[in-house]
Amino acid sequence: MLSHPHHEEFVPKFCKKYASVGIQINDGLAQFKKEVEGGVFPGKDYSPYLMSEEEEAKFDDVISEHAEKTKSKLDASDSKLGMADESEQLSLYGNK
Repeated sequence: MLSHPHHEEFVPKFCKKYASVGIQINDGLAQFKKEVEGGVFPGKDYSPYLMSEEEEAKFDDVISEHAEKTKSKLDASDSKLGMADESEQLSLYGNK
């Protein structure tokens, strides 16, 4: 990823190479991807932030309440847009 072959082909005289870390970075990222896609990471050892059942219930209530408010606002907007479209159609035909 960070060590493209064209970087190795030409190195200006004023550049000094201190380390070759591109291969290690690529290997680490590939291992990370493999573990995430395989469902191995993050496991319980790397997930210290757990919700109690009470916290989870409160969280679900907040999410549900937010979803209801959002749906209500969306329905109101749809209604207003529908009335505006109806009014515009009537105006197009000379009916007001």
